[in-house]
Amino acid sequence: MIRRRVLALLGACSLAALVACSGTESGVSVNDARAVDAADSTDATSSTAPPASETPESSETSEIPETSEIPETPETPDTSEPDDGGPSAGTGDGIGDELYPDLGNPGVDVVDYELDLSYDPADEVIEGTVTLRIRFTDDRDGFTLDASGPDVSAVTIDGEAVDFALDDPELRITPAEPIDEGDTHTVAVTYRVVPGGASSLSGLPSGWFTTDTGSYVLNEPDGARTWLPSNDHPSDKATWTYRITVPAGLSAIANGRLVGTTSGPDGDTWEWREDEPMPTYLMLVLTGPYTVVEDTSAGGVELISVALTDEIEQARPFFDGIDEQIEFFEERFGPYPLDRYGLAITDSFGGLAMETQGRSLFSRDDMRDPEGYVEQLLLSHELAHQWFGNAVSPARWRDIWLNESFATYLQWMWLEHIGFTTVEQEAEFALANRQDGAGDPTGDPGADQLFSYNSYDGGAVVLHALRLTIGDDAFFEALRTWAQDHEGQSLTTDDFVDHVEDVAGRSLDTLFDTWLYADRLPSTYPTAA
Repeated sequence: MIRRRVLALLGACSLAALVACSGTESGVSVNDARAVDAADSTDATSSTAPPASETPESSETSEIPETSEIPETPETPDTSEPDDGGPSAGTGDGIGDELYPDLGNPGVDVVDYELDLSYDPADEVIEGTVTLRIRFTDDRDGFTLDASGPDVSAVTIDGEAVDFALDDPELRITPAEPIDEGDTHTVAVTYRVVPGGASSLSGLPSGWFTTDTGSYVLNEPDGARTWLPSNDHPSDKATWTYRITVPAGLSAIANGRLVGTTSGPDGDTWEWREDEPMPTYLMLVLTGPYTVVEDTSAGGVELISVALTDEIEQARPFFDGIDEQIEFFEERFGPYPLDRYGLAITDSFGGLAMETQGRSLFSRDDMRDPEGYVEQLLLSHELAHQWFGNAVSPARWRDIWLNESFATYLQWMWLEHIGFTTVEQEAEFALANRQDGAGDPTGDPGADQLFSYNSYDGGAVVLHALRLTIGDDAFFEALRTWAQDHEGQSLTTDDFVDHVEDVAGRSLDTLFDTWLYADRLPSTYPTAA
């Protein structure tokens, strides 16, 4: 995710206007823009956008696949022991995430979600059923799901109605019989909610947002629970089916492949399937008048992009530029790790970009010049997340640097490749700002510092120090194998440190203590190996 990187340029220019403001007429340089960003390092804003789609004649028609077995998903990793009073839900919440203790649900590992929802922008009401296939990781007399806002009317387990209670931010469910560790059950929750994006635990807006043309979601870090009963924590990856009904003529866009569309008396239903497990924060859901454009990259990656139908021609140059970026990152970090990629360009407010899995979300206000600095920064950053953040996700929110610092470093590499800057310049500038600014250590952010400067450019400083310490060969081997060997998993910083030390063949405790966990960093980088 990219927060709003520039709130003001000379007190006036927004991120959407950065290209114009950084031109020769304004006299403002790219470094000036970064300086404003660093000064505002504690104000981070997430990114999201909405698309809808009307498939053009030139695009391929998606075939409806036969139903297949739901693939196994990786087991949810332990974060810390939940203080939930034992196997009965109701005496404590959350799985022990240090930053956001009430997120996640003890004993619950969701394998698959199936959403059957309707949304009418006229009344802004979501209603329907979410069906969760849950593998239970310990004995449970009861269990919870994250739900802060949905009005639940019924819950069933394997088709049988069960008792439940709404206890914001939890939905407490009591099965008719105790559940044994290792059991898998199907839990269906029928509900309605009038969504309204709210401030998240990190202080940023999150949830389901309405726009002039439709809606979009921004779930990171805890927005899913405001409109969807779920296990809203990055440690739990699942596969997804979306069936979303919208008024006739509108589109509903989600992650994965388009299974098909059907028309009925209540409107048009769009069905999407995401077979690659992902956590709730990476969901893409957009409604409105969108066009879907399908293509294939030179390397064989399926490309599915969307933009507002009235703006599709302006969006095509951005779609056409995906190929070169994928090739650049593949050469350095291995094959693109997912089945597909694409862009979703929406009418959200500017300054937002989100690495929604397999189809990154951008504001149309930030997509003006296909060759512009801001556009290239945003596009490369969110694509980089598909390797670092999506293929391998954080097991706890304190591990956010494994997402944002990595994507920032790759963004520097891309901007160097196309001639805007150099990695060395970016690294020196970021280190200088780490010297001048306060903030939590990159490896130990506070709950209100999750999307701060030290998780982005300030954290990319750590990777640059690592690169200089172990050398290019070991550095790129470590990052490449991190994404390839652990695809589909949610891991911790300790896991990454162990991985890098295995590749480097030596202990790196001093390096990480000095650069990742320190409040104040050295004034100069290590000598290159």
